[in-house]
Amino acid sequence: MNLSIFTDMLGCESFEEALQHVKNLGFVNIDLRGKLDGSTIDNIPLDKARKLSLQIEKENLKVSCLSSWSVNPCTFSGEPSYRNDDENHHKQMSTVLNRLFDLADIFNTSYIRIYSLYRQEDFNLLSDEEKQRQYKHNAEVLLRHAEHAKNRGKILLVENEPPTLTSNCEELGILMKYTNHPHLKINWDIVNGWRAGEYPTLEKYEPIKRSIYQTHLKGASRLSNSITKENPYGLFGNFAIAGKDDFDHESIMKALAEYDPQAILTIDTHYPSFYQQDKLGEVEVVRRTKEYFEIVLKKEGAHE
Repeated sequence: MNLSIFTDMLGCESFEEALQHVKNLGFVNIDLRGKLDGSTIDNIPLDKARKLSLQIEKENLKVSCLSSWSVNPCTFSGEPSYRNDDENHHKQMSTVLNRLFDLADIFNTSYIRIYSLYRQEDFNLLSDEEKQRQYKHNAEVLLRHAEHAKNRGKILLVENEPPTLTSNCEELGILMKYTNHPHLKINWDIVNGWRAGEYPTLEKYEPIKRSIYQTHLKGASRLSNSITKENPYGLFGNFAIAGKDDFDHESIMKALAEYDPQAILTIDTHYPSFYQQDKLGEVEVVRRTKEYFEIVLKKEGAHE
């Protein structure tokens, strides 16, 4: 299993500086998302992408995945910018994907992170029949995009995000059941599941086993006094440094090594959004996170 790092998690506005930190930290793989010398993966011109690709190649680094915010964009407050039943939106997403596929060709990667359709605020109050109808519609839309990806030789990785119809492992599993497409797989942000109210245990992992092609790794702290009979693991509080947090990473990493060894393990620290601003700096937080996961993976014999 290979570790990767989001280049925008290193606190650098300069892409060249970020690559130097990547090299110094001993990474071989990188994920691209934001801070691409003033661009993001969703707005970078193709000519500029080619120049950055040459920089990456010069440093003997490999792009693991392009992480898009523009495919069914998430909103954490207020109304979304589209309706789930808007056919024009889905056609627009096909155009967005076509450009992302062009970028994937430039950066020599097969994987693109996307989102599911949005989750209405009162979704949990809907009838089971209506929930399944929305899950199936989400699957139908993503299947169309998966066929598009197949035609371009790419694989779409659907992330679990709280404001979407794949907020946790259970819902990712429903999507995989309804789609079962070789060009539509999972990007499991483990801590996002806890943010959505589902503490990620081995039992919760079962529905998505053998479908994970990427994970986002970060630490998380528990909300104070949140352990109850209904929530025996407590509620998500905030992000933290992995290995010095309240989440049991080791059992999940062991299971991933056994059942999803193909998964790219991308560090996505979300620092400095911790409550305690300890002034460690982004690079040091990434270093400590990488060191922790390397130790865990070595125990499982899974670190390449």
